Amino acid sequence: MLILAFIFDSFWYWLVAGVVLIATEVVVSGVYLLWLGLGALTVGLFTAAWPDAPSWLQWLILAIAMLGWVVVGVRWQRRSRASQPDVLNTGLSGYVGARALVSDNFVNGRGRIRLNDSYYSATATQDLEQGVAVVVLAVDGAEMRVQAVE
Repeated sequence: MLILAFIFDSFWYWLVAGVVLIATEVVVSGVYLLWLGLGALTVGLFTAAWPDAPSWLQWLILAIAMLGWVVVGVRWQRRSRASQPDVLNTGLSGYVGARALVSDNFVNGRGRIRLNDSYYSATATQDLEQGVAVVVLAVDGAEMRVQAVE
């Protein structure tokens, strides 16, 4: 245990270890080193407040902090996933409600729109001029039904 004894001498070792672990996580993704790094930062702040903390308490705080950060991370991830719509494998129907621009004039209710970086065939109940903003109402096969934005 003499090899690791220097870690407990100063809170700076914990803080530097935490920053190094978090920086390593950025380079080598996987979300494993993040929890260890946040735990080390927590122990560093704890030992800065209580410099004479025994080594066993520092290890205990590290374990509790890592578990706590994992719980916080899992809850945050669940909330962020719940707030994002699931658009994987939705195809063109994922564009319903999206805004686009008319790229080719609509004649007899048929024309083309530009949506993101692509062009699509579209239908509308009225003729539309190039450059008019439209909203996608529905997708029928590979063709979109649009309406002018007012």
